[in-house]
Amino acid sequence: MTDAPIVGRDDPPDAAGDEILDLVFELRGTRLPRDYHALLWAALLERLPWLADEPGAGVHPIRGAMTDAGLLLSRRARLTLRLPGARGTDAMRLTGQSLTVEGEQIDIGTARSRALEPYPTLSAHFVATGAADELEHQETVQTMLEALDVPLRFICGRMRTVRAGGVPISGAGVVLHQLRPLQSLLMQRRGLGELRGLGCGIFLPHKIISGID
Repeated sequence: MTDAPIVGRDDPPDAAGDEILDLVFELRGTRLPRDYHALLWAALLERLPWLADEPGAGVHPIRGAMTDAGLLLSRRARLTLRLPGARGTDAMRLTGQSLTVEGEQIDIGTARSRALEPYPTLSAHFVATGAADELEHQETVQTMLEALDVPLRFICGRMRTVRAGGVPISGAGVVLHQLRPLQSLLMQRRGLGELRGLGCGIFLPHKIISGID
């Protein structure tokens, strides 16, 4: 893990614009493929094709036990979409529908909305940079943050890859800490990097920095 230097000095202006929220659906199913992210995104686009035209839309990684057989889903598994608030009603149409992800069926239950809150420490399980190594990844993340003019510190996790349309994309987890309230909301609204539909670059509250992979 690398603790990078502070960049910038002032709070950013509030990213007022459209409200961004998380829509949390109950999820029933047995398992998902190990590399389910792109397959799940494709299944969601069949039901909600407008997702492809929403730059801020994303799918949170689904929690479960990863095994050789795939991601095993527990009763507490949830499908969480990060969306502009104006799209919340449209996305609720997923309730009661079923998705097929590489032969595995998952049923979508009721949903609740969850507003973003300004936590001082945030983490993204994976930020896609395409970097060749950890140093390049860190430098790319810092460049992204400087482009947003957000003053903060960050820690990067171990390099790994995800697959986007069969193409491997390298990156690593990122924890942002010592954020002021406006900075925290800005980062949750905008995210970092690309492939938000595959769960990349989506920030959530993170209470224990040492927990990053």
